[in-house]
Amino acid sequence: MFYKLTMALTLVIAFCSSSVAKQVKTEDYQQRLDSLASAYQAVYGFSGTVKIVKAGQPLIEKSYGLADRSFNIENSVNHRFSINSISKAFTAVAVMQLVEGNKIRLDQSIDNYLPELDTEWKDKVTVHHLLTHTSGLPRESGVQWYDELSLEQQVKQLINQQTLLFSPGERYEYSNSGITLLGRIIENVSGEPFSAYMNNHIIDPLGLANTGVYVGQRVVARQAVPYRMTTNGVAMAQRTKHLGQNAGGGMYSTVSDLYSFVTSLEKNQLLSEKTRQLMFKPQVEMGGGDFSSYGWTLKPFGEQILWFASGSGYGTKSVLVRAPESDDFIAVTSNWGNTPILKLMAGLFLIINDMDYDIPDEGMLAKPSRYEAFLGTYVFDAGQLNKHLMTDTNSMTLQEVDGRLFLNDELLAQKDNGILGLTYTNEVQIEVNQEHMVIIVNDNWLVGKLQK
Repeated sequence: MFYKLTMALTLVIAFCSSSVAKQVKTEDYQQRLDSLASAYQAVYGFSGTVKIVKAGQPLIEKSYGLADRSFNIENSVNHRFSINSISKAFTAVAVMQLVEGNKIRLDQSIDNYLPELDTEWKDKVTVHHLLTHTSGLPRESGVQWYDELSLEQQVKQLINQQTLLFSPGERYEYSNSGITLLGRIIENVSGEPFSAYMNNHIIDPLGLANTGVYVGQRVVARQAVPYRMTTNGVAMAQRTKHLGQNAGGGMYSTVSDLYSFVTSLEKNQLLSEKTRQLMFKPQVEMGGGDFSSYGWTLKPFGEQILWFASGSGYGTKSVLVRAPESDDFIAVTSNWGNTPILKLMAGLFLIINDMDYDIPDEGMLAKPSRYEAFLGTYVFDAGQLNKHLMTDTNSMTLQEVDGRLFLNDELLAQKDNGILGLTYTNEVQIEVNQEHMVIIVNDNWLVGKLQK
């Protein structure tokens, strides 16, 4: 991915009156929700499943795109998708179950639960710090995609080598390393492997038949194959970010199972009322009015607090939002890594809250037939690409995939005056001719030559 502007998910905070909502028939919601998801499929190639519930009333549960491109198998609501970092919500529940059983204390330093941890900061970081991403640990542990390490090995071989970025409790900074430590704490305290604990204490008791923990490269039935864009077109992608045990992103599920998981929390089927309230208590301000709780992001919406979780992998994306007070729910799972899934989720949310929303327009996309003569790879100055586009290569590939025009993995839009650009920003302009490509980024001109 050669260029990404950070796009924060912004949910409008104006609260809609229930009287307006009652004027809209269920069929109208269903049609609009389906039309929006279909538009994202047509424009961005969305491939996945959506489930939307309004005021406890199921509105739509529908799949789009292909689960397997090799055999042209369509996605279905029974296909399992990687849920990426939504896995952290499950891990947090496991920790809170052990807190409730007096096997873990939130204010206890983690060296009490991790005898294999041998660092100078082990007695400074608490379980609370890990749950709220305030430990000071780096975002990643250094685990590679091909590593098939146990949680114990990840602690011993990788996290033991890390130093803190700041004093524990000083601020919020997302850390997968911290969640890895939580996974290992669950194992040490419970005496069960991480995957076994999740099955025995969360998945099986709730009857989540389509939810599980990935184990190495073991085959998962009805797995939607993840896909991503490369400079050589569409390629199959790994279902998780590494092959080893992954407490922060190593689970799969369906939108229906995610709904059952979330509503079971509200019914206190996994935790007591007191513990559940503690888990969803705002703990640390994240910015933009959001707060981190134990395993969730809390987003204010009028007089309500929304529960929010999302994740992404190489070729997968997932997101869910729960409004417990109004009994609304949205979940989206996807096996296509190039869909702006947060924008899709935000549009679905706006629809069920009777707000204005934007529908992607196929007309904004560049027509590949217009640029057929210019397809190919262009060589640039590597330093300039790295400086302005944050790439680690000296080339960019203009290619057609599925009737759409891409520059590397970026979907291209047709701008004014024959200029190409990205679909989500006007800060990048692209011009091509028979021999050259010019990329203009914030008035910086990058010139590449077409390889013959």
